[in-house]
Amino acid sequence: MATIIHERRWGICFLSLLIVMLLGVLARCWQLQYLQVETYRERVYRQQLKIVPQSARRGAILDRKGRILAASIKTLSVRADPSWVDDVDEAARLLAEALDLDAEALRGDLTKRRHLRHLWVKRFVSEQEAQRIRQLNLRGVVLESDYERQYPMGPLASHVIGFCDIDGRGLEGIEKRFEEALKPTPGKWLLVSDAQRRPVAPKTRAEKPEDGKNVVLTLDAMIQSIVEEQIKQVAVKFRAKSALGLVLDPMTGELLAMANWPTYDPKFARQTPISLRRNRILTDPFEPGSTFKPFTVAAAMEGGYVRIDQPIFCNNGYYSGKGIGVIREYEGHGYGDLTVAEVIVRSSNIGVAKIAQKMGKEYFFQQIERFGFGQKTGIDLPGEGAGILMPLEQWRWGQYALTRAAYGQGPVVVTALQLIRGFACLCNGGLMLTPRVTRGVLTSTGEILTDCALEMGPKGQEPGERVISPEVSQQLVEQALRAVVERQGGTARRAEVAGYEVFGKTGTAQIAREDGRGYSSKKYIASFIAGAPASKPRICVLVSVREPDRSLGLGYTGGMVAAPAVREIVNETLLYLGVPKIQEEEDGKPTA
Repeated sequence: MATIIHERRWGICFLSLLIVMLLGVLARCWQLQYLQVETYRERVYRQQLKIVPQSARRGAILDRKGRILAASIKTLSVRADPSWVDDVDEAARLLAEALDLDAEALRGDLTKRRHLRHLWVKRFVSEQEAQRIRQLNLRGVVLESDYERQYPMGPLASHVIGFCDIDGRGLEGIEKRFEEALKPTPGKWLLVSDAQRRPVAPKTRAEKPEDGKNVVLTLDAMIQSIVEEQIKQVAVKFRAKSALGLVLDPMTGELLAMANWPTYDPKFARQTPISLRRNRILTDPFEPGSTFKPFTVAAAMEGGYVRIDQPIFCNNGYYSGKGIGVIREYEGHGYGDLTVAEVIVRSSNIGVAKIAQKMGKEYFFQQIERFGFGQKTGIDLPGEGAGILMPLEQWRWGQYALTRAAYGQGPVVVTALQLIRGFACLCNGGLMLTPRVTRGVLTSTGEILTDCALEMGPKGQEPGERVISPEVSQQLVEQALRAVVERQGGTARRAEVAGYEVFGKTGTAQIAREDGRGYSSKKYIASFIAGAPASKPRICVLVSVREPDRSLGLGYTGGMVAAPAVREIVNETLLYLGVPKIQEEEDGKPTA
């Protein structure tokens, strides 16, 4: 009887345990089915679904005529999944031979990143390299579609265009400024795979790729090539440290060319020193020298302090006084009475210093600010500097500073872009415009998304603000700046172009010594800024050459160094733009 009771108890215990286990299984099933269903559904989704990215093309950069300056071309890259590579040593050896890589470095990458699913072996391979990879048929190594940034015109306009990193992100220039417009939106394909990550169901598109937008520049590749060739020639001829050139439409503010020498190829930007990649037109301020004199005269004429035909006594080449120090003329010239126009034609330091004294520092400073000096122009490029215009309250703006600023030294330091922008204002009737290098943004099908001409305008300043009157502008161009080029004794006779009325101003500025004690007697910046035709200016041109070698005996002034280069740029550009030359009739009167 005791045995039967004992066995019955064990049976009840076993049955109870079985019931408890069954309840546990049921509870677990309920938990999986209802409480954790979303968690495991997502896990299954991740395990079975494979996301295959679909690359898209970065937008192109075009010149104003639609010529391609930068574009992305479809190519192939080699990718590895280190966790799927069977024999790392053998794979590294074979890949290194096929792709001309370092086997040891590749072996190290495959080993260290064994836990990762993605490793670029080599980006942008050639077709021959791609074929060798196909023949190897290595497990865990695949060829993927990729886009490589190309610059079909090489170094042309490289300081404007900028460049991208290896993943196609803009780092400098237009590539950086318009990154949001240029960058593409990648797409995604989804496919069902087995435990070996092999596809077992057709692909379905989850997100459609979208190509980047195209950016159209105001630059003209032909004019850009003309300027780049001329500044290269002048820099080589005079063994200069650097040179720069600009061509601006003074009526619209559009830059037709922006060139720096030395230059670089954006394709090899990552191997190029930063000093060569810097757009010195935007970043490097310099004392403008005599190219600044027309601004001083224009300010005085606008304020009614002088007239264009008013005589100024230039002290026969020596001017001194309390707080002024001593002012002399270039190469010891001694002038007596000169009209205001002749002060510019002869480039008289004393004459322009006296004109500045007539205005006084407060009015002079106010007008120079209105010409845009000491502030950024607002151009649509990154990295622009503001130059230097020492504030009245923070600088000893006595007679010494005032008279030196009048001819472009001392408290006024400008960028090349500020200088040509101000010069455009002098010749376009007195309107201050915002320079720009982009015309608009287009879709890949050519639809206009953004018209940059409608969006420009410096902060706090209305586009087209009038700084000087049309009368002052016309008198300055017709009676002074034209004579600089055309009149006997003008400082820029080498800039004269047959058939075109060229006007402009030379500048030869001494470079300040590194120790801050005065100016170097051997280092100069030779500049010439010009416009043409005088009756209706189509272009303004600036060429500035840093440190031409005086030991060559070829000259070092703006008239000797920069003016001939400007002459060639003006002539070739106006011919390219279809501007007709003026022909002389038998009686000597010009006719179109």
